[in-house]
Amino acid sequence: MTPKIDFKMTSINLGGGAKGGKPLSSPQNLAYGLDFGSRAVKLVYVRARGGWGRRKLDSISFYRDYLVRVQGEVRIDWRRLGLAPPEALVATGYGKNLLKAHFPTITEIRAHFLGARFLTGLEHFILLEMGGQDTKVIYIRAGRVFDFLTNDRCAAGTGRYLENMARFLKMPLTEFAGYWRDPADISQTCAIFGETELVGHLLEGVEPARIAAGVNASVARRALAMVRRYRCPTLVFVGGVARNRAVVKLLGDRGDFQVVIPPYPQFNGALGCALEAGRVLAREQP
Repeated sequence: MTPKIDFKMTSINLGGGAKGGKPLSSPQNLAYGLDFGSRAVKLVYVRARGGWGRRKLDSISFYRDYLVRVQGEVRIDWRRLGLAPPEALVATGYGKNLLKAHFPTITEIRAHFLGARFLTGLEHFILLEMGGQDTKVIYIRAGRVFDFLTNDRCAAGTGRYLENMARFLKMPLTEFAGYWRDPADISQTCAIFGETELVGHLLEGVEPARIAAGVNASVARRALAMVRRYRCPTLVFVGGVARNRAVVKLLGDRGDFQVVIPPYPQFNGALGCALEAGRVLAREQP
C-alpha cells in the first residue's frame, strides 16, 4: 500500500524562500520568534535584507550562554548570536513561563497554528505536533482553531522516548527512524518501564530492527488514538518527531488522511511566533 504522504511542501526553505519560485513573504521589519523547547531552543527570524533565517541551540547552552541579566532584567545577547536586536520578539514553549515577564509570549497552540497555516495555506486540517516531551493535536476548521488535545503527562510517544529507545538499542536515531517493517509487538508504552519489554524481546531473539519498528509503531498508534477524534482528510505533522520516517509512514498507512510534512517541522512553533511578532509590528506602525 502506498502511504498517503505529501512532501511537496518541503521545497519551501525558511533560509531563502521557495525553490524555483517566489520567496516566502516576510515582515519588512526585524521580527523574531523563539520556541523554548524541552531539548532545544528554536529561533526563526527575518533577515535584515529580507527572507527568513533559522537557528537551533541546545536549551541548556542557550540559557547559560545567551541569556544575560541587566539590572535584574533578562535579556538575550544578540551580538553573541551574531544577530541584530529585533524590533519585535514573541516567544512560546516551556521556557516562556520563566521568561514571560521579560518577553511577550503566546501559547504553543497559537504558535503552531500560525506556523502550519502559513506554510501550507490550508484552512481545514488536523495539526499533529510531537515534540520532546508532549504531543498536541489541533483541529483547524475555516482557518481557525476549533478544538485541541494535549498529552503532557507521559513522555511515552514523544521525541525523548524515541531517543531513549534508540540509545538503549545502540542505534543512531536516523537508523532507528527508518524501521517500520514487521514490527515487534510493543504493549508497554511507559517511558520508564519500556526498556524492560525491550530486554524481553532481545532475550527471545527478536531482531533489533523489528524492536525499533515496534517502538515506532507504538508511537504512531498513540498519536492516531488522539488524531481520530476528528474527521478530516488532511493531517499536518510538525515537531521533531515529524522527521522520523517510520512514524510518518505508519501514520500514512494506518490513517484515513493525507499526511503533509512542512519544511523544517521542528521550527514550526518558532515561525508562528515570528509571524505574531510581525503582526505586532504592523499594528504599531502608523
